[in-house]
Amino acid sequence: SRLQDPNENRDSRTNTTTANLTPHQQARQTLIQQGPSYFVSLIHSLYVTYRGIHHISSLYDASDLEKVFITRTYFQGSHRPAHLEVAKTNIIFLSYLLYDLLHVIIQYPNLGKIDTIIHHLVFASCSAINGTYGVMPFPFGWLIVGEASTIFLNWRWFLRVSGRGGKRGDNVCSSGEVEQKRVLDTVNSLFAFSFFATRIILYSIGMIHLFGFSLEEVKQLQQLGGVPSSLLGMTCGCMFLGWGLNLLWGFKIWGMMVRGTQRKRKKSNYDREHSGRFNFGGSGKKRN
Repeated sequence: SRLQDPNENRDSRTNTTTANLTPHQQARQTLIQQGPSYFVSLIHSLYVTYRGIHHISSLYDASDLEKVFITRTYFQGSHRPAHLEVAKTNIIFLSYLLYDLLHVIIQYPNLGKIDTIIHHLVFASCSAINGTYGVMPFPFGWLIVGEASTIFLNWRWFLRVSGRGGKRGDNVCSSGEVEQKRVLDTVNSLFAFSFFATRIILYSIGMIHLFGFSLEEVKQLQQLGGVPSSLLGMTCGCMFLGWGLNLLWGFKIWGMMVRGTQRKRKKSNYDREHSGRFNFGGSGKKRN
């Protein structure tokens, strides 16, 4: 996920190359340089979110053991077909993480900062370990559904860079800019809702279920799947670290929401206090 504001230049190289460009030229340059990465991210997030929902649904009634371990052979009543679908999604996810990590590093810090790099490394490690040893198929479902928030984050980015996000701040004048601001506010709300629903609430429920109700099955993975205890500990630790990163991002998003609400409240109070300053006799007419 990228919590970067597309209207802020992040390094001296960007400031130097865009200082003499018009807003239209700056937007075009940004779209050319960063647009492909965001577009691929959008397509990836749409696809894996759909598949993640399917994985949760198909493994919901599986036993606690089958929720954390991909069986080696098919037997009556097993969920191996669903497990194999999880394995396919995991390959897609790992491939995307490595691809995007290169983009983030090459264009650092325009596509993400150190927390984004840590996020990618953490989940790439989990993906590689779990895919190799066939563990954590059900947790993978509720982890990958967190990409739902990335859909709206990318949508927001394209709105802002293309100039369809209204003016920055609250000084919106024309009806077109009011509509653009309304669309942007809606996308921001959808992003915040999807983030807290999937990356905070669903993630937390998943962690409680995994380590509160399936801990005995997790302890058996070393014997059943042959996963070394060090790697099992690493993937479990990465899940906790990813949980912490999501909580950190959640606090950032919450802070932005609170500041935005405070600005709107101050502007509303200001407009209400000054709306009748030049009105006389209750006629509703302004003095010229």
